[in-house]
Amino acid sequence: MTLRPARFLASPVLIPFALTAATLAGTGPAAADPVAGPDYVPTGYQLAWADEFSGTSVDSSRWSFRTDTKSLSVQRPENVTVGDGIMTIHLCPKGRFGRNCALSGDTGDFYTGGGLISKRNFRYGYYETRAKTNVGSGWHSAFWAAGSADGPRTEIDGFEVDSHAPTMIRHNVIPWTQGYLSEGPYEVGFDTSAAFHTYGFEWREDSVTFYVDGQYAWHTDYSPDTYMHNFLNVWLTAIALKINDQDLVDTSALPGKVQFEYFRFYERDAYADNDAPAGYTEIGTGWLTSSLRGFAGMTARYSCDSGTAGRWTLNPPATGSYAASFYRVGGTGGQADALVTVWDGSTALARMRVDLTVSGSEWVPLRNLSLVGGRTYIVRIDKDGPGCIRADAIKFVRL
Repeated sequence: MTLRPARFLASPVLIPFALTAATLAGTGPAAADPVAGPDYVPTGYQLAWADEFSGTSVDSSRWSFRTDTKSLSVQRPENVTVGDGIMTIHLCPKGRFGRNCALSGDTGDFYTGGGLISKRNFRYGYYETRAKTNVGSGWHSAFWAAGSADGPRTEIDGFEVDSHAPTMIRHNVIPWTQGYLSEGPYEVGFDTSAAFHTYGFEWREDSVTFYVDGQYAWHTDYSPDTYMHNFLNVWLTAIALKINDQDLVDTSALPGKVQFEYFRFYERDAYADNDAPAGYTEIGTGWLTSSLRGFAGMTARYSCDSGTAGRWTLNPPATGSYAASFYRVGGTGGQADALVTVWDGSTALARMRVDLTVSGSEWVPLRNLSLVGGRTYIVRIDKDGPGCIRADAIKFVRL
């Protein structure tokens, strides 16, 4: 594989709404990272969720099927199969669908493709897959993660390949309604349809970094102060796509297939957020959604009733030292000395009083802690004085 360092250290392509060059300033991976290669995983990460596609059918507890109609194709569940450690998306002519396009039906004037969408939501971590694209023009394959909310949201495209140019790939970070940040299409140095290759991206709180076969490809800053960092579903998909508003599908190459060997998600730090699908609960009455901006553009919650508390649970991915921080959403009416406590079972590891009357929002350090990987820790904010408490986000960042 040939990656040209000068290209990948260049400024990323900017397609703006209200973005600036300063927003896109970026740096490469840390010098202490492991040696590049197909098995590359950034330093400090632990496997948190994976599907190796080792069964004989799609695991419906983990995945939903892509079932929309877009551009030139209808996406059908029957076009996705699992076997021999591979998930295959079958690409079919018009009026055909299923394994090897063996079934006929009324698909209108559309080809059929497909894909999987993870039922689990993810945020910060290292996302990775190993894939081989199809032979023949007219199809768009992608490994991507996207938020489901309307309006501002994040989409990260680990790779996009248009099959008329199988040696070229593209990476995107898209803050919807704010434009998008992009690198490519660029010559990757191999034919993506000829063999399996590894594609990964590391999403950290302030940036996204992309890798191809474990080698650094592109990096962009992506600040939570500017963009919404919501929770993302992973998509592994292939659809028929118009090129310059024309149908360029090579029907002689159908049936075709796009294949994925696995999807893996690794974590280094532990975050908990009131907007997360799980890990946050409220005690007492009077809880409402605040009009103040929460962490990464999401919401915060508040209560002014006595005896209330916000409660987060976190599971650090590995045993080690972590910096614990509380995201303070400050403003008029807040409690001046709200009690925040980190608990290990019935033992208080750290206690701190946080002033919620101060205008503005920021991370407030609590304490550096020695934590056990996989153990459940609890962080609480308790209303025990005048004013309201606000509950938003907690993080344990690996030291």
